Order: sequence, then C-alpha cells, then structure tokens
Amino acid sequence: MIYAGFWKRAAAFILDALVIWVIMAILLLVAFFPQILAFLLGGFYHVVFETSPLRATPGKALMKIAVLKADGRQLTIKDSIIRYALSWVSGMFLCLGYFISLFTDKKQTFHDMVAETVVVEETFAENNFWQIFVAQCKVIFGTDKGSNNSAEKRVDSQSLEELYNLYQKGILTEEEYKSKKEEYLKKL
Repeated sequence: MIYAGFWKRAAAFILDALVIWVIMAILLLVAFFPQILAFLLGGFYHVVFETSPLRATPGKALMKIAVLKADGRQLTIKDSIIRYALSWVSGMFLCLGYFISLFTDKKQTFHDMVAETVVVEETFAENNFWQIFVAQCKVIFGTDKGSNNSAEKRVDSQSLEELYNLYQKGILTEEEYKSKKEEYLKKL
C-alpha cells in the first residue's frame, strides 16, 4: 500500500478549501435567505440520489443502506420530495419523528411512514457518486431519454431477485411478494 505524502495531501486540502470558499461566497452573494437555499439544495440532492439506480445518497451508500417504497419499488421524484420535506417535520419537536423508528416493525421514521418508504441494508457495486448524480440529473431534466429505457429493462431483469430479497428480509409479506411476483412475470 502506498500512502499519500504530506505535500499531496496539503495540495488536496487547499483545493478543497478553495472550492468550498467559492461556493460559500457565491451562496452568500446570491442568497438573501440561506436557510431556504439550504432546504432547496438539500431537497435536490436527496431527490437526485434517491431516485437514481443507486437508491441512496452517498452517505447512505457508504453506510450500505438504501431507500425504497414499502413494496420494494424505487422512489419516484414525488415520493422523494414528500419524504425529504417530511424529514424536516420529523426533526421538529425534539426529533421525535426520528425516534419513532425505535418502536416500529420496519424501523420507519415518521417521514418514512407517511411517504410509505423503508430504509434497507444494501450492497453497492457502483460508487462513483458524481457520475450517478450527473446521469440522474439528465434523466430528471429529460436530456437523457435513452437511459430511462435501459434503466427500466435493468429493473425488470433484476426485479424478481430483488423482490425475493425483500421478502426474505421481512419487508414484504408473503401475499405482497406473490402479488408483485405475478406482476413482474406478466411484464416479462
């Protein structure tokens, strides 16, 4: 293993500090209400990553967890917006909305229950967060129409396996599993 030397690390630190300083300077010049801007940027960040094939923000991916609908489907933009907006409500009142997860069967927070989502353990093969971010932005803004079809085909081919994994983890009941399995088989 080769370790990075002091000067390379110092240069990386300076570059990161410059990028952060430029972004903060621009935000302070443009934003009259930095809290609103932070809310909007956070929402965009969550929507892009949670609706991507990754199904997780980089932090979630590093912790090996992903966000899905309670029935195992991937979140839509609407689902992710609802979940993100309600996560702020979960944080109000001493974060009681988050502590609810200690007492629910599927370990759901308040915003998970309302948005009908679950957070599950996941193993990720892909971890180039920038490429995922850019690709999903193209899909969301409609500039990459071909990716939608390939993503749908990939989901269809892996759906049965993922569905079974959700059933094995107890996320889906046997009836939900059988119903979804029939739907996927009809698509194939």
